[in-house]
Amino acid sequence: MLSMQTDEFLESIQKGNLSRINQLLETNPGLANSKTKNGISALLLALYHGRHEIALVIAAKKPMLDIFEASVLGKLEQVRNLIGRDPSLVNSYSPDGFTPVALAAYLGQKDVTEYLLEKGANVNAMAKNATGFTPLTGAIANNHVEISKILVKSGADVNHRYEGGVSPLMEASLNGNLELVRFLLENGADSTAKTADGKTPMSFAREKNHVEVIDALRRHGGHF
Repeated sequence: MLSMQTDEFLESIQKGNLSRINQLLETNPGLANSKTKNGISALLLALYHGRHEIALVIAAKKPMLDIFEASVLGKLEQVRNLIGRDPSLVNSYSPDGFTPVALAAYLGQKDVTEYLLEKGANVNAMAKNATGFTPLTGAIANNHVEISKILVKSGADVNHRYEGGVSPLMEASLNGNLELVRFLLENGADSTAKTADGKTPMSFAREKNHVEVIDALRRHGGHF
């Protein structure tokens, strides 16, 4: 019965069914501590699916957040307390292979990102999963300009390659984020880099017809 409830709870999170989640938590508050078969907490699952409101409802039912949950929610005081008790948490990995700073950067939590970097978080830590993400690639994927700048100024590799040779500049070009494209180019991003199938940053910009990005890349030696 409990297993069935857990499955329904996790499924409701993915579907964004807040009313059903409230009903299930009312009956069994312990469901807030549910995890997927891969060990991902219900709260992280909600955020991965863009269900921020649901994540907050789950968080309210948990007596204590772990370092990954506190980081993605931007709970700076809780992050401080956790790191204060166990400094090694700053470079720990979540069950699905991400560090706290990578999760904070991906979800746009600027204050937590800065704090974790101050405490020695590895700015170039690669995800221990198929994505090969770093904190910078995660931040760029979600167009978090200010966090991306903080990471680069802290030593993030602007030419890190992941998922078939994609670079941060390619991701920013695909997203049409002119500010990020210019910033990355000014900080040494390779405008001529190619993916495994031969795509360049210019190729990605052209796919979406991001004219200003194309011009910026051309000025820095980019080509199709």
